[in-house]
Amino acid sequence: MEKETKTEVLNHSEGVEVRLTAKGINIRAIILLFVLLLAGTLLFVYIWGEFSAYGVGYEIGGAAKKFTNEKASLAIISIFAIYIFLQAGILYWFGGKDRKALHWQLNLTAAGFYLARPIALKYYRVALLLPGILLGVPPTIHGFCTGNAHIFYLGLLGILSASGDATFWYKLRTFDDEDLLLANKGIFQVTIIKRNYGKKD
Repeated sequence: MEKETKTEVLNHSEGVEVRLTAKGINIRAIILLFVLLLAGTLLFVYIWGEFSAYGVGYEIGGAAKKFTNEKASLAIISIFAIYIFLQAGILYWFGGKDRKALHWQLNLTAAGFYLARPIALKYYRVALLLPGILLGVPPTIHGFCTGNAHIFYLGLLGILSASGDATFWYKLRTFDDEDLLLANKGIFQVTIIKRNYGKKD
């Protein structure tokens, strides 16, 4: 595991290496967890419950209790599994439909598939953002509009599952859509091969 707590950009003759460290990912995920939980609960209770310290505390406690039972644990595992395989499907589709190019990574930095061949950055950005949007936004909106706290919090969990990918998407924002990305060292350690060398970052 890398000891650094921030992202790194390293220049190489064949491209630019961009790396996101495990601590950087985990710190952002924890911050996002508290922000989503607090802001989401405040908004949910304001519309559907008793807007008071007791009401907010009761809803957070109820959510924690719901997610400790067997069915909820299975739902949480399912969300992460669907997220990983949905992202793998997007990478497979945009990566030339070559199953052998998909590689599995599991460590303290990330868990999931990465594509061990160059892919246009615009397609990689879709793979970073689309799974979290699909698994997080619709359930959150549905749960909020119907007053179903269980679905609402599952949606927030879907958004949270994309925290690392969203952070990496933000880190890659300065590069051009047509640049090539090679993730042969892992999910959050890639090399950007610039196609437009005359263009400033």
